[in-house]
Amino acid sequence: MDNERFGTFLAQMRKEMGLTQKELADKLNVTDKAVSKWETGKGFPDVKLLEPLAQALGVSLVELMQGKRQEADTLTVAEADAAVSQAMDRLERSTARRYLRLFRWFLTGGGAMSLLWLFTTFFSSVWSELVRGIYLSPIAGDIIGGADGPTAILTATSTLNPLETFFALGVPILLLIVCAVLAIKVRKLEKKLK
Repeated sequence: MDNERFGTFLAQMRKEMGLTQKELADKLNVTDKAVSKWETGKGFPDVKLLEPLAQALGVSLVELMQGKRQEADTLTVAEADAAVSQAMDRLERSTARRYLRLFRWFLTGGGAMSLLWLFTTFFSSVWSELVRGIYLSPIAGDIIGGADGPTAILTATSTLNPLETFFALGVPILLLIVCAVLAIKVRKLEKKLK
């Protein structure tokens, strides 16, 4: 059974009982937005809510799970197992999607932090070099005179440390790549679970 069929049946039973979404939500201690999501097929209630929901709508749990009224009151064990199994599967998928979405947002935040790290590292080093005069014209350096005319002397006081460069640029680039690849894989997995 799909969520849309469940939602249509839920809306139909709620209206037959003369309940608003808010009134049904109050009986189940959930929000009216949750009931709206169930009715539109965008969500599914928690397994713990299925029995109280069936009671509030005046239907059996099996009728609720199958999304239709039963002609007979009896149900085979296999049909009952199938209905419960479907409900559990839907709940597990919904929970997994929620956690995957949270993890994807965590990865996106990690990627943004890596970009910020790169941005600040790069521009702070460029700014410090500008301040020290390495990128400025020779006029900004020391000028001494000689027999053949003025000579500009530019001096750099820092040496390139490979380990420092790796931590300043390599680590955030590596983190950015890892976060991007994992976020894409998690998004694909999310789509698979729908």
